[in-house]
Amino acid sequence: MITGILLVGGKSTRMGEDKSELIYQGNRPERIRLLGILDQLCERTYLCHREDQAFDQPSIIDPGNGPLAAIAAAAQQHPDEAFLIIACDTPLLSKQDVQDLIDQRDRSAFATCYISPIDNKPEPFCAIYEPAFFPSIINAVQNNQYCPRGLLEQHLTKNITLTNPQALMNANSPAERIEVNAIINQTRKMKTIELKYFAQLREIAQKDAESIQTESCTPAGLYEEIKQRYQFPHKQKHLMVAINEDFSSWDQLLQEGDEVVFIPPVAGG
Repeated sequence: MITGILLVGGKSTRMGEDKSELIYQGNRPERIRLLGILDQLCERTYLCHREDQAFDQPSIIDPGNGPLAAIAAAAQQHPDEAFLIIACDTPLLSKQDVQDLIDQRDRSAFATCYISPIDNKPEPFCAIYEPAFFPSIINAVQNNQYCPRGLLEQHLTKNITLTNPQALMNANSPAERIEVNAIINQTRKMKTIELKYFAQLREIAQKDAESIQTESCTPAGLYEEIKQRYQFPHKQKHLMVAINEDFSSWDQLLQEGDEVVFIPPVAGG
């Protein structure tokens, strides 16, 4: 038996509005679209949400402290059921992607999960968690350890490759929402961008500048693209971005010929 659980308890701080209620495909909020996929593929399904949220569906209360704590709460309530966990911020995830995960499930492993095409680490929020994993999850949360990826890496997992590498692309911010909508609506266009590198980014890329061809619509999408290429360690929130010598927001639309600079933090001495 597989129980589907859709995580909708996040506060959507970066997006500025509830991610589970955003509409990308078929005029349905993501909460409804993704729950519909789970309803078709699982024996039963739950929404895992905060106590201050109200939905007319079977639910599990998310106690806060992040998604791993939500999974721990579900494990305590349903300790004998395998969970298929999906987060509400994956607008490109399809029914076939979830079906492929189920088809390749390994019951002898602690979890079956996709591997990120960006960093080759396990993706915790489109994964099947077996009951044997639950004590470790509960123990981690009780010890104030909330990193699901780290926990997956410590245990035997069945790791599988995404057929569609964009399927688990997150939409956590306005810039990421722009990128996802452009993919869905097929409006992305190839453009030439002039990139300059400074400080640690220059050391890692081993170059001062380069001209690249990209379909990314925003600096956020562009940074994720080159972050994957060069394995840059910085998250977007630790950087500043400038376009054509002016500081910019991460969701500004890129134009042909723009000069983009990602500015890493400067180490103190």
